[in-house]
Amino acid sequence: MATLAKRLGLQPAQERALWVLIAHEIDASIRGQLRALNTEEVSDVSMSTLRRVAYGAAGLGRSWIELAAEAPLRRFGLIERTDGAGLVPAYRQTFCASQCVLSIAHGHWGIDPELTSIGAIGNTACCRLDDLIFDAAVGSRIATAVRDGDMVILCGPLGSGRRSLLSEIARASGHDVFVVDSPSLSPDRTILRRQLRAVMREARLLELTPLFRGFESFLPSDQQERLAIFEDEVSGLVLATSTRAPARRWKRQPVVIEMAELRATQRAEVWARSLPEATNQDTQILATMFPLTPALVMAASEAARKLAGDEAPEASHIEAGVGSVLDNQLSGLATRIRVEQSWKDFVLPAEQIASLVELLARIRRRSKVYEEWGFGSKLGKGLGVAALFSGPPGTGKTMAAGLIAAELRVPLYQIDLSKIVSKYIGETEKNLGAVFDAAEAGHAILLFDEADSIFGKRTEVKSSNDRYANQETNYLLQRLETFKGVCILTTNHDAGIDEAFRRRLSVHVKFPVPEVDERRNLWRALIPADAPLASGVTFDALAERFEMSGGYIRNAVLRAAFLAADRDVPIDSTLLLQAATTEYEAMGKVIASTTL
Repeated sequence: MATLAKRLGLQPAQERALWVLIAHEIDASIRGQLRALNTEEVSDVSMSTLRRVAYGAAGLGRSWIELAAEAPLRRFGLIERTDGAGLVPAYRQTFCASQCVLSIAHGHWGIDPELTSIGAIGNTACCRLDDLIFDAAVGSRIATAVRDGDMVILCGPLGSGRRSLLSEIARASGHDVFVVDSPSLSPDRTILRRQLRAVMREARLLELTPLFRGFESFLPSDQQERLAIFEDEVSGLVLATSTRAPARRWKRQPVVIEMAELRATQRAEVWARSLPEATNQDTQILATMFPLTPALVMAASEAARKLAGDEAPEASHIEAGVGSVLDNQLSGLATRIRVEQSWKDFVLPAEQIASLVELLARIRRRSKVYEEWGFGSKLGKGLGVAALFSGPPGTGKTMAAGLIAAELRVPLYQIDLSKIVSKYIGETEKNLGAVFDAAEAGHAILLFDEADSIFGKRTEVKSSNDRYANQETNYLLQRLETFKGVCILTTNHDAGIDEAFRRRLSVHVKFPVPEVDERRNLWRALIPADAPLASGVTFDALAERFEMSGGYIRNAVLRAAFLAADRDVPIDSTLLLQAATTEYEAMGKVIASTTL
């Protein structure tokens, strides 16, 4: 109890007040004496009795300060009201010692059970500081801020080692950490304030440094009141990890540090440590093919080893391990898209092909242009790649995105807008943030189909619904600006895309309805070499008569194939014409003749 008083800065009379309430809890005879002293018909110790017993007549004036709601005893939850939180006169309020104090009084030190659902004691680092791979300048800045007792916010992608680095540097300075899961903190302002006070109490009692994981949960515009509560309640040395830097005028300016992205040689070293059986050449290739954050590398390597069993992991095991890790990160919010076609199956005018080649160059050569040539320091932000594919349905927009991902050998995830967009305020931004963060950490390409539904134009604010819709658009603009990955938007109505999004696009590829020659090539390309095709079939008449995009031609070819398979005959001109006519009518168009 003396240690408790020292660490929380309690005055002697405040200690006596604690002992009075502890005695009331554990000794029946003292309960009777205190009840006899109460001037009101109450069972627990009233404020009036607590003042007289703990402070005496000479200290009554001081008791008004030391027993106030913001004084340590009540602020840190050492004593708790038992009469409810209503408007009760001070002298009639009743109190008891908290479970935390009773545990300490009986010699049990540990985290308050109320906090176990949001945090845990311990060093979260997976290895020693000497084993971590990080930029020396970043480590030096963190060490200085820890020594000065600042609030440190370390920003970087998920799995980049932020928590491990903060924990180990703090430990090297003599500070163990209490890791708090920020997203798990209550959305209720009153409960949040109580939780933060309990965190600071435990940090002082157990001589721990609070480390708030996922601090970005405090940063959306609708969370500013919660962030203000955080600033009010949290003081001293505080550590936090975030996927992005906060933009705010602080009461106490934090030290915000960006986690430097690992260089190619450092990524290869991470792979080498995760897969000791791999050769130097293998790790160099893996670092290039899968430039994941360290935590994802370790998780993917572990998954690959499980898939390989007793054998050494091969390329297929590692690729599957990477896929399983990213699937887990984006679970419920996006679906992985794989294309079986190749570029030779893709028919598009030369102008659009040139735009796709430029897009590939932007993705492949980002490191050279932004880092080696120094354009990154000039631009500052917007270093990711955002492309818009627009055009009528079936013109190959999604297929092009899949081919680009396959060419780059990176996963492509299609965003499930039904899971992203929520009617609850702030949930849409939270879901979008999770998607962008996971894609950035895993170097995956994000695909937003029907993008005009979420990247649409902002409207004049006439109601609260308009305001929140615009708020979501503003968040997307900000997040897209800071996103360092690759994002592809597809739409049938590019006029509906907000102009601010257009300015942030790296490439805009317009997919037109194919011309006659292109349609002829599509008819020919979509019939596999193994499919039985009747002799004498030409595609000239089909291409000239049916003005269809590639998606509809694909449907027609497949329809003809099933008709041929059912009749056990080759695919001939009659079946192709029948299928094309049916598909054309489904498009709402009419063909004058049913013969070629």
